[in-house]
Amino acid sequence: MKKKRKTLKKFQHLLEYGIFLFLLILVRPLSAKTVHRLGIKLGDLIYRLAGKRNQVALTNLNIAFADSKSPAEKKEIVRNSFRQMAISALQCLWLQHDTKRRVHELFKEEPKGLDHLKQCLRKNKGAFILIAHYGNWEAMGVYNGYKGVMHLISIVRRLDNPYLEQAARKLRTCSGNDVFYREESPLKIVRALKNNSCVGVMMDQNTALNSIFVDFFGVKAATPRSVALLSHRMDTPVLPVFPHPNADGTYSIEVKPELKLVKTENKEEDILNWTQQFQTILESAIREHPEAWMWAHRRWKTRPPEEKGEKIYCRDLKKYQL
Repeated sequence: MKKKRKTLKKFQHLLEYGIFLFLLILVRPLSAKTVHRLGIKLGDLIYRLAGKRNQVALTNLNIAFADSKSPAEKKEIVRNSFRQMAISALQCLWLQHDTKRRVHELFKEEPKGLDHLKQCLRKNKGAFILIAHYGNWEAMGVYNGYKGVMHLISIVRRLDNPYLEQAARKLRTCSGNDVFYREESPLKIVRALKNNSCVGVMMDQNTALNSIFVDFFGVKAATPRSVALLSHRMDTPVLPVFPHPNADGTYSIEVKPELKLVKTENKEEDILNWTQQFQTILESAIREHPEAWMWAHRRWKTRPPEEKGEKIYCRDLKKYQL
């Protein structure tokens, strides 16, 4: 039975990789504008078919905006969010060929606020780059590698499909960047920061293990504490960076100033407050451009103990089903 499951899993991986190769061939000869238009159509198709994820996204929007946005506005945000996810995915496939030239077609403007990063790196303590599932974060990493301003190491989850993992790693590292996998020792992050490298961390997803609960759109959300913990120990600067989508499928990168993290004699309280700051800055960017964020993720899935097993993503729970 175990051997049969292993065979079926390998077949599934090969099938997924075959679809990946087909899409790769499909988008390779296209222009950036055509890829953008195709992404919009694909996003609309996903929006129509993604019943459960549609409901998750609407629940999240009800949490975030309550009745400050109409049902029609929320549905439009969900549609545009699916469009952005599809556009980003196709653009990453498109970037597999002639990467250096093509990525500069997606990022035509000089990043805004780049001096903030340069000032941080002069401290020779590295930097945490605070990012989110917002715009095309993968392409932004590739572009920043070619810019040569920093050596970026992204903390990522290893994909279940080894063939797709190999393709993803190739794109993420093609411009001189590197990746750390979540299961690897945190000492690798410490060494990277000591070498004045930048470590990219996603702080906008549900984290069940080694997390703390802070407010995200006014509702407690399980969030990694590791960035605040390491920054506290090593005095590492933290800078938020956002690739804002433009209407034509290009992106404008904004590097925010280094966050002002006040250290007190209460370490645990500092970690909680700093992590809250991280979420607040992400929330601010998402509020400004909600269509750029991935609303279909169950961000509030893990609940604090005091809620006694309450489940937000449940049909029986009407609190957020406005």
